[in-house]
Amino acid sequence: MFIEAVKIRILAESGNKYGRYLNFLVDNKISEVNMIFGKNTLGKSTLVESIVYGLNGEAIYGKKQREIINFKLLLKKFMDEKLEHAEIYLQLQSNGERVVVLRDAIENNEPIIIFKNVSLEEHDTGMTLDDRAISKDFYKINKDKNVVGNLTYQEFLFSFLGMEPIRKVSEDLEQDTESKDERLIFYIQNLLPLFVVPQEAWTDIQATNPKYEIADIKKTAFEFLLALSSTDIAKYRHSLEFYNSQLRQKMNSLKDLQEVVQLLSHVESKQIDEEIMDKKNEVIGLQKNISELEKGNHVVDNVLKEIRSKYRHITMVAKRHEESIELLEAEISQYHYYISKIESDIEKNDKLKTAKKLIGILPIETCPRCLNGIKIQEKEELTSGCCDLCGSELKNVNNTVQTLQYLLDELKDFKRLMEKKEDAKKEIANKLFLARLELKELRKTMDSYENQLKPQSMEQYNFFSREVGRIENSIKELEKDKEVLRKYENIANEKDKIATKIKELKKSIKDAKASEDLDKEKLETFEKEFKDILFKLDFLKDGFDTSKVDNLDKSIKEKGKKDKDISVITRIYEQIKIDREDYYPKIDGVNLYNITSSSGLIRIILSYYLALLKTGLIYYNSTNHPYLLILDEPRQQNLDLDTFNQFLNELYLLKKEYPKQLQIIVASSEEGNIKEEDIRLNLNKVDNKLIKEIFEA
Repeated sequence: MFIEAVKIRILAESGNKYGRYLNFLVDNKISEVNMIFGKNTLGKSTLVESIVYGLNGEAIYGKKQREIINFKLLLKKFMDEKLEHAEIYLQLQSNGERVVVLRDAIENNEPIIIFKNVSLEEHDTGMTLDDRAISKDFYKINKDKNVVGNLTYQEFLFSFLGMEPIRKVSEDLEQDTESKDERLIFYIQNLLPLFVVPQEAWTDIQATNPKYEIADIKKTAFEFLLALSSTDIAKYRHSLEFYNSQLRQKMNSLKDLQEVVQLLSHVESKQIDEEIMDKKNEVIGLQKNISELEKGNHVVDNVLKEIRSKYRHITMVAKRHEESIELLEAEISQYHYYISKIESDIEKNDKLKTAKKLIGILPIETCPRCLNGIKIQEKEELTSGCCDLCGSELKNVNNTVQTLQYLLDELKDFKRLMEKKEDAKKEIANKLFLARLELKELRKTMDSYENQLKPQSMEQYNFFSREVGRIENSIKELEKDKEVLRKYENIANEKDKIATKIKELKKSIKDAKASEDLDKEKLETFEKEFKDILFKLDFLKDGFDTSKVDNLDKSIKEKGKKDKDISVITRIYEQIKIDREDYYPKIDGVNLYNITSSSGLIRIILSYYLALLKTGLIYYNSTNHPYLLILDEPRQQNLDLDTFNQFLNELYLLKKEYPKQLQIIVASSEEGNIKEEDIRLNLNKVDNKLIKEIFEA
């Protein structure tokens, strides 16, 4: 895979646009050696981070992954602008296929857009690419749970690179075994640390390789990159583990169902289907016999239909009469209540009238003027309505009279209304009585006709009916038995398929183990190339820490001592091996890092990555190496200029030996002896920092 072009596009709130476009093609062909040159803080690492981010590999930055490509900070610091939006564009080429990747640099979970068969130009945006691209696809960063076939950007990259990733059959999906989804457990970010070295990762080989479900991820990544048989074996074993578990479950289910199946009268669901069909045909025959018995009664049945229709109509009329009577009875009850209340009020009014008259009589026995005795005639006073003392008319009697008159009128009205309601009730009750009589007559008529409709041979009719019921119940029982047998047969079929899959996986593991000779050859080649490059980088001269060498176990230093002309360091160099367990360079099990200086560690890392690239090129179609190497600031890591130049010479040797087959990108603050035409980007503080204002048509 080659990085043919990269573009950073930043939109400020002001509407101004900033970023950088960089093309790695020379005469429309890939350039093998590429340097991004510039002093510190000019943006070299930001460019590398943008490439890694575009490949969904930000996890290799560890805890710092949220801080990379911080365009908000860059825009504020250097342009005094506020960030609105940012995007990363990558033009990738692999196996003759070219795509442009567009990833949102602010919302890292947004789907990634892949534009196919199109080239990235300096003034391109998503819209212009969409206009020119033959097609485009969207890929999510993370897989939707329980959605089969939902491809992610990770899966696209593996497919684009022509690699088959390590998968594991998902156990979350409640589906048939054949429909189980195989999810990734090895990702692009697990492979990147073997061909991308960020500025912070010069502390170890694969300094940061994120762990997910594979415990020894660094070892697995190495094996995957060189396509060692152990990688295939690991893939097959993950699947084998799942299918073995499934096989055990199916065997247990079959064992549980076996006890039930043994009690059934059939051993195959096909036999039950045949018996059900026979019984259904038998039911059809019986139903025909019943129809024959009922034949000839259709004329009577048509007459009966008319009577039944009339019966339903009269029933509805009777029901309406009953509802009307209930309503009238409720109204009459209300009138009874109001009449009783009015009669009570009249009685109270009469008593009130008498009381008011009595109140109007003054209890005086002596005349207040002449002091002669006065005798009041109460009855005459009440009758006349005038005061005995002064002869004036008594007050407050008229109002009481008026109220009494009103109550009497109201009583009269309510009694009249109640009489009307009672008359209406009697009328409807008469209608209801007539309707019920008619219903009774219709019922008798229908019963008479229904007796005529009964089959002539009632005993035979009842026999056929009972047989139909019995056979239908028998069919239901057979259906239940069939369901049990079908479940048993399905599980048995699934068990056979799983057993076949297990057999295939075991064969694949056996075939993979047969490739161990090629594995051995690859590892020996890698070891040789590593030691050769390590030697060229003066590791023997400047890479060892002599104090650490002096503290080595004597058995290590004694090896090869018979040849007195060979120095201790040379003897130690000859003993350097790539450990076959973890693939680290060691001497008799002692990690080479433990006897090296800080600059020696950088030499080891450079030699290791260059040897991996060269081994991949030697076994061109037998590894998963993308033939891409990205190194961020190797010169700053305590590496002297002579060694840096020797490292650059190694790059040119690779270029000469494998023209147009590899791509190496080095971000460096030191030019060394790099050729001028291989400096793809020359940054400076005055007028060429990485992020600058851009103009789009």
